[in-house]
Amino acid sequence: MVQARTKPLLGVMSIPPVFTLLGAEAPPPSWDFQCAPCSRWNRSLGTMLTELESAMNSLIDVYHKYSLEKGNYHALYRDDLKKLLETECPRYMKKKDADTWFKELDVNSDGAINFEEFLILVIKVGVATHEDIHKE
Repeated sequence: MVQARTKPLLGVMSIPPVFTLLGAEAPPPSWDFQCAPCSRWNRSLGTMLTELESAMNSLIDVYHKYSLEKGNYHALYRDDLKKLLETECPRYMKKKDADTWFKELDVNSDGAINFEEFLILVIKVGVATHEDIHKE
């Protein structure tokens, strides 16, 4: 099995845990989720998340929902990406098939889509959606 690159790609920084952003101390990692940095970001500190913070959490949740298919929190493989696209973005499967998306997104050619590469999909679909909204 190909190991996905987990270091930031193209200078993209990791999302800091919400505890750091709010100047609070992180609670002990007592939750079951194995990706501690992502789960820390998701935990409530008694403050409401903004719409953008909630949207980021949703993107992370979607990525992990499909990356967990093979048990690697940091890699979407070809069939994982196909399932994600068919379920979450069926409208954009009409424009490009899963293999085309995979080749386009796997920037470092390691046979897997890491989170930074997944964000390329998010940007492309977001731009296309924004354009579609303004056509209506």
